[in-house]
Amino acid sequence: MPRRASSGANVGMIAGIAAAILGFMVVAALLFRLIAGDMFGGSESGSGGANAKATALNLVTYRDNGNSLRGNIYRVEGRVEETLRWTPDRGRLISFEANDATLSIPVPVLVPEDFSNVNIERGSELNLVVRVDRDGTLVAELIDQ
Repeated sequence: MPRRASSGANVGMIAGIAAAILGFMVVAALLFRLIAGDMFGGSESGSGGANAKATALNLVTYRDNGNSLRGNIYRVEGRVEETLRWTPDRGRLISFEANDATLSIPVPVLVPEDFSNVNIERGSELNLVVRVDRDGTLVAELIDQ
């Protein structure tokens, strides 16, 4: 007995093709957003996006136990007192007179070699975004003069 031809595409095939097309479109949109965000500065993973929202460093907490703040990113304002050390591969270690609403204390800030083009002179007023390193040292992530 001869077999009859199929009556066309079944529902499962149509659903599979639709899901594949929808998945492709979602992946393409996410990839476009990632590439366009990086090209036009919309990415928040760089130094400008996430760091711009950093909270102010609590100087009392830092003075009492800087290690408790390890790994976090903060904003700090103040004045450069002096350059304590400079090495071409690590950058500059500066003494920074940090100010907040209640206190003004000197803190060490490591300015990496990435900021070698920034002119940091004694007495300069700076706004910094810093990361507290594993040993409690503040490491500059962003410098605004």
